[in-house]
Formats: sequence, structure tokens, C-alpha cells
Amino acid sequence: MNTPTAAQDERRLILDQAFDADLLYALRATLEAHATHAGMPDGRAMDLVITVHELATNAVVHGAGTGRVRIWRTGDTLRCEISDAGRATPPAAAPGTVPENDVVADAARWPVEHGHGLWIARFLPDRFTIGSGPEGTVAVADFALPPDGHDEPFGLTRHDLDSHTVLELSGALGDEAAQQLGVVVREIVSAGPEPRLLLDLGRVTFWDVMGIAALITAQQQVDGAKAGAMVLTGLTADFRRRLDALSPAPLTVAGTQEEAVRRLQPPA
Repeated sequence: MNTPTAAQDERRLILDQAFDADLLYALRATLEAHATHAGMPDGRAMDLVITVHELATNAVVHGAGTGRVRIWRTGDTLRCEISDAGRATPPAAAPGTVPENDVVADAARWPVEHGHGLWIARFLPDRFTIGSGPEGTVAVADFALPPDGHDEPFGLTRHDLDSHTVLELSGALGDEAAQQLGVVVREIVSAGPEPRLLLDLGRVTFWDVMGIAALITAQQQVDGAKAGAMVLTGLTADFRRRLDALSPAPLTVAGTQEEAVRRLQPPA
């Protein structure tokens, strides 16, 4: 009996499935099942499903019409490879050959449009690369498995001050958080024509696309008021980069609560 090597333990294929236009719907269910079984929380598993499905759709519509999805478990990461033709080789040459979170200029066979498809796929994963070769286009999306504390219940603490309202968010910023945050923001916006809102995300331990959507929706609701303003604080650099890329509306971010309060002051 052969004993698995360390390299085999670190890289294990958990899904290898071909697809075409007729199989895209079924692919979503398969992706969700494998992501959840591997330990992804529901919301982040859906991020993986959205990303891989969008890339597979691009492979069908703009590539060879058929393709293949492979998912490896590599340590604490799920690596998803989507190829648009044949048996492609993962773009895993020397480190740095393919820029992280970017699209290689000579691999633009799949269109990039802000807010859709390939654009979304660039920012939901923790790392994204794409490259083209003789055997077709290959996209690779890495999703880190959740850290300790990812399942900490969402918490929202509200402080109504004279000049503004502070919402301190903590725990997992997912579907439950999106619902609670939406209710509170609607209350604040409906209470007066000049809502001024400070969202402190310094204690958020985990996020998914529903959490991002909740923040974007909150910004849009505040922007819809007569003289509303909203400032975010406590964001990591990576979270801010993704929010900036995915939000159709500009977001105001401050490094500290004190800076955020200054930015919330109405013009003199």
C-alpha cells in the first residue's frame, strides 16, 4: 500500500467536471455541494459558485463552447480552475509569472465589463489569474477556507449622537448581517432628511458577497437622502480594495473614527 506524500496531502483534487451550455445549471449545484463539504460557510460558498459559474458561462459563450472545472483542496485553500477547451495546464509556472488579481493582456479572450462576469470574478476570490495558451484560456480562482472565528454571530451596536449615528459591526458580515443592517439603515434614513452615518467595521471577522451588497445598499440609501453622508472605518486594505472595485457608487473610507466624524461634518 502506497503512503501519500506530503505534496499529495497538500494538493487534492475534489472535483473534475466537464460542462457545456446544457450543464451550467447543474454545475451550480455541484459547486455548492463541494464547497460546503470542504468547509466553506454558505455565503462564501455562494461566492465560489457565482465566480466559477460566471467563468464557465464565459467559456461557453466566448470560448470553445465547452470547458472543464477542476477544484483542488490545497492546504487551507480551494483552487478552482476553469478552462475553455481540452485538457489545459494550470498557469502555475514560476511565482509572479501571472500577476495576482489581474488579467493578462494577451489573454483577453473573455470580455471584461464593470460589474459583470469576469469583473466580478476578479474580486470575489482571494486570488485570481487568467492566461491563454495553445489549448485555450484557463482561469484560476483561489478561495481561502474560513479562519477561526468566522462563525462568530453578527453583532450591531447603535449609538445615536447629536451630529451623527454610529453603527459598530462585529462578527460575520453575511446574509443575516445584510438583513439587520438594511432594517437599521432604513430607519435612520427615514428619520430625517440629513442622515449622517458612521459604520465601524473594525471587529468584522468574515464577509461574503451578501455583506458587501449590504454595505453598497446602505450607501445608496444614504445617497438617496437630501443631504445624507456615510463614512466607513475599520476596513482592512484588502476589504477596501474589493469594496471599491465592486461598488457602483463611490464609498468614503476613513482610517479612524475621529477622521470619519470630521468627514461627516456638513459643509460650513
